[in-house]
Amino acid sequence: MASLSIVLCVAAALLAGCRDTLNVGGPLPAVDLIQITQFSVEPIGSPELQGGGQARFTVEFRSEFNPYEVSIDFGGCSSPNLENAPSDGSPFSTTVSLVDLESPQTFSATAIVTGRAGTASGPQTLTFTVQPTPNNPPSIDSMVVQDAVVTVTVSDPDGEDVTLGVDFVSGSIVSLTEDVLIAEGSGSADFFFSAADFFAGGSGTATFSATDARGGSDTATSGTISISFNPAPVDSLGAFPLATSASVDDTVLVLVAAGVLANPFQFMSGVSVVFPPGCEYVPGSLDFGAPPPGVSPLNPDFSADQTTVDGIWTTVAPTAGFLPVGDNLLPPDTELPAPHTGASAIDFNITPLGGQDAPAGTSGILFNFRLRFTQPGSYRLGFLLEDGYKRTYYEDSLGQDHQWGDISNSISQATVTVTP
Repeated sequence: MASLSIVLCVAAALLAGCRDTLNVGGPLPAVDLIQITQFSVEPIGSPELQGGGQARFTVEFRSEFNPYEVSIDFGGCSSPNLENAPSDGSPFSTTVSLVDLESPQTFSATAIVTGRAGTASGPQTLTFTVQPTPNNPPSIDSMVVQDAVVTVTVSDPDGEDVTLGVDFVSGSIVSLTEDVLIAEGSGSADFFFSAADFFAGGSGTATFSATDARGGSDTATSGTISISFNPAPVDSLGAFPLATSASVDDTVLVLVAAGVLANPFQFMSGVSVVFPPGCEYVPGSLDFGAPPPGVSPLNPDFSADQTTVDGIWTTVAPTAGFLPVGDNLLPPDTELPAPHTGASAIDFNITPLGGQDAPAGTSGILFNFRLRFTQPGSYRLGFLLEDGYKRTYYEDSLGQDHQWGDISNSISQATVTVTP
């Protein structure tokens, strides 16, 4: 009987050991079952999701333990596009800045919640549409009229490039400036105007427009732009810069025009333009007749044209164009008599091939060129009539010479002020 008791005791011990090893009847290991119950997005500060705005993403979930890590892939709607953030529990919210959009776009964001033991929820996807970034149009903030120049200042709340230009001109003035691009939507530009009749003067108003890269715009009308010239004497000759102010190294467009002629005109035998010290002719800039429409008077950018018939030459109507001149002008003459001592002069001439006399009473632009200023100061061009030889005169079809009756260049807009 003693042996049987020992055997039963050993068997009981073995069975007890088996129960401990298999954990039979003990507690089960903890399993964190994470489930996302809601994944949502809402706009901040606007009624709908808009490019360039802000949005709040919220993840709600069920779980037994914490902490957690919430991972969201925003599907490209924001920058940065991914977020991995710890969370002490549900709900979890985060705010993002939405990317700029030019048109509506649909995105899909994905959220995953991971527990401390590495268990994770299934991915939850949220699909939503973001509207285009609102466009705040530019505004014309100010317009300052000084003589024949209007300085226009513009701003764009979005910092986009703005195109500033003249929409409409009323009265007896014309615009001389093309559209100007204002980088990053903040700055100002000068717009130059002239009288439709260079010798008669005029006044009027100009309407400007500012347009950003996405079509937002603003318009404003300037105050009255008054441009006054002294009455041009009969048979007068004038040379005047179209920009009344410039800086050192700027180039300015200069017109040379004939007032009402006292005699028939066909050949511009010579016009000797006197340049004060501190300014110089820009080689290659001689352009017959009028400059192209809309060209800027300050630092103009166009190719000199010695073939197109315009200006006063439309009345002469050459049948075979002009005798080519190119830039084969004589070097500047620095040996000038008083009152031009110290200045220099260049002789210009234009010979039409064929055509007819422009009758007495005709007026118009003879030619234009560019002038570069090398020193600050106040400048007025002049003409040299003669220095023992005739330098400034014209001829009719019969070969008769005529001198302009007035070459004093008394036009009020004939002076340009140059600053450093």
